[in-house]
Amino acid sequence: MDEKSDVYSFGVVLLELVSGRKPVGEFGDGVDIVQWVRKMTGSNKEGVLKVLDPRLPSAPLHEAMHVFYVAMLCVEEQSVERPTMREVVQILTELPKPDATKQGEANASEEEEQQQESPPADLLSI
Repeated sequence: MDEKSDVYSFGVVLLELVSGRKPVGEFGDGVDIVQWVRKMTGSNKEGVLKVLDPRLPSAPLHEAMHVFYVAMLCVEEQSVERPTMREVVQILTELPKPDATKQGEANASEEEEQQQESPPADLLSI
C-alpha cells in the first residue's frame, strides 16, 4: 500500500457519494463501481448525469461534476497518473463557478455587479 493506492480508494469513495451506489456487488460479475462508471460515462464529467444519485436533486450540477472529475483522476489505472492527496485537496477546494450560459447571462452579470459593489469583509474586523 502506498499513497497512490490511498488516492485510488478515496476516488472510489467519491464515486460512491456521487452515484449513491456500493463499490461492489451491484454491477454484475467482476464489475466494480470504477469499471461501471467508466462504462456509463466514458470518463466524461458531463456523463455524471448518467450515474448521479437521484437523492441529490438539490446538489448543484457543476459541483457534482467537479467531484466526479476529481474521482476519475483518483482512479486512473496507472498510479503514476493519479494526483497526490495534497493535489486532490487543492483541486476539490478550487471549485469552478457554474457556466454563465447555463444560468443565464443576466444572473451572472448581476452577481458580478454585487460582488464589485460589496467588497469581502476583512477577517480581522470580525
